[in-house]
Amino acid sequence: MTQTILVPGRSCAILADAPRSGLLVDGHDYYRAVYDACRQARKSILMLGWQFDSRVELLRGDEAHDAEHPIALLRFLTTLCEERPELQVRILTWRSSPVFALEREPFQSLTFRLRSHDNLRFELDSCHPLGASQHQKVVIVDRSIAMLGGMDVCKGRWDDRAHLAHDPRRGRKPLRLAYYPPYHDVQAYVTGAAVDVLRAWFVDRWQRGCGEALELEDAPRDPVAITPTLEIALPRVGLTRTVPELEETDPPRPPIEELRELHRRAVAAAEKSIYIENQYFCAEDLRRALFERMQRDDTPLEIVIVLPRRSGGIKEQVAIGVRQSEILRELKAMAARTGHHVGVYYVAAPGEDGDVPVFIHSKVLAVDDRFLLVSSCNTTNRSFGLDSELGVAWEAEREAPSIRTARVELLREHTGLDAFEAEDLLVPQARLVARLDELARARSHRLRMHSMCEDREPGYTIAKKLRGDVPLDPRHGDAYEEILPEPDQWYRHVKDHLALLMRRLRLAVGR
Repeated sequence: MTQTILVPGRSCAILADAPRSGLLVDGHDYYRAVYDACRQARKSILMLGWQFDSRVELLRGDEAHDAEHPIALLRFLTTLCEERPELQVRILTWRSSPVFALEREPFQSLTFRLRSHDNLRFELDSCHPLGASQHQKVVIVDRSIAMLGGMDVCKGRWDDRAHLAHDPRRGRKPLRLAYYPPYHDVQAYVTGAAVDVLRAWFVDRWQRGCGEALELEDAPRDPVAITPTLEIALPRVGLTRTVPELEETDPPRPPIEELRELHRRAVAAAEKSIYIENQYFCAEDLRRALFERMQRDDTPLEIVIVLPRRSGGIKEQVAIGVRQSEILRELKAMAARTGHHVGVYYVAAPGEDGDVPVFIHSKVLAVDDRFLLVSSCNTTNRSFGLDSELGVAWEAEREAPSIRTARVELLREHTGLDAFEAEDLLVPQARLVARLDELARARSHRLRMHSMCEDREPGYTIAKKLRGDVPLDPRHGDAYEEILPEPDQWYRHVKDHLALLMRRLRLAVGR
């Protein structure tokens, strides 16, 4: 008998009607959907995120040239407020640690407050335990549509599904020395009663984060026209969260760990395949769930994991990358002993000077082509208990064609296969890992075998020097200590400056 994965009060908060829902894959489709949906807003636009950038362009290339409104986020929203006096815009983002200062827009709060309309409010959320972050990401337009998942509306996140090695539309990094590299992410959209639930959660988050009540006028639920990447043909969704324990609030709030339980139940229910794409892979609960599932049943299970080639910086390599490498090797060894198949991959864009890795930022979990989760939740300990996270999931009793299409389309993007090749190689779940391994080893397309040790150095050396009781990827705030600065961002900026200086010196000597 098929095990139910979505259980209200345990693995999700609620099952809500969503007559239209689906996926927005990569920044091109998501940012365009944000632009299109907001242009149709009548009463309210609500934005919650880990990071925003007032200057990020929502449209690029020919679409930007033909746009009727400004394409930079702040100017766009300000123009909408000027056109519609009844429109209220509320933006709430994490009051981040100073160690992230170099990754964020300078004087962002001042920029939003001085250069926007009176109907636009931008606030910082610091209502979380020590060391935690507000990592939920959602955009809600009236009562018509909500878009949630792993994507931030900021610079460095935009890309289209081609993921070219070099694409000037992605824009330049700080100091303008190089263009942003290929970047993959996934967002979901929902309509109907699910929007009302997310709207109520936003109001609650605003009150906790800002210390004031948010009074929203009744908004219409008129259909909003967007262009989805993929539609999911299931009428209900499960909305699921991680919210850490908040002892300082009045009254105190117990922890909500629905996403942790959802991952456990999804893995336990798997009969044929588990598909994961995520920025990280080091959650102990997920490791145990996979071990238990592989030891329970010897029917071959196909486990596909798509990750970045390596972590984003030194702190990530120490806190996450070293343990991630260990877990992946343990999973491969367990699969070999129990007759299951585990494939771990990264994605590369072929370029003139060789491969350029595609950075995987998405948080997707699919099981047996009957269950699909899109969320902001990294598969780390902190995302299961310490940070605030948000996700949406679909579940069917048996294989659902639209969920199968979603899995196949994501894999087709990662492999670079055409539709006819994908039909033969990606649709069947049986022996999927063997076929993907063959593609990755041949290096004839875009998929590559993950070495599972890219973060060993300098991460492993630094980690060995730390005390054994120091929690690097904590589950709860009381275990968290700020033991490392964020040197990688400083290092990159200094490196870019030095590279520019050396280039100029070489040119001068050449003359």
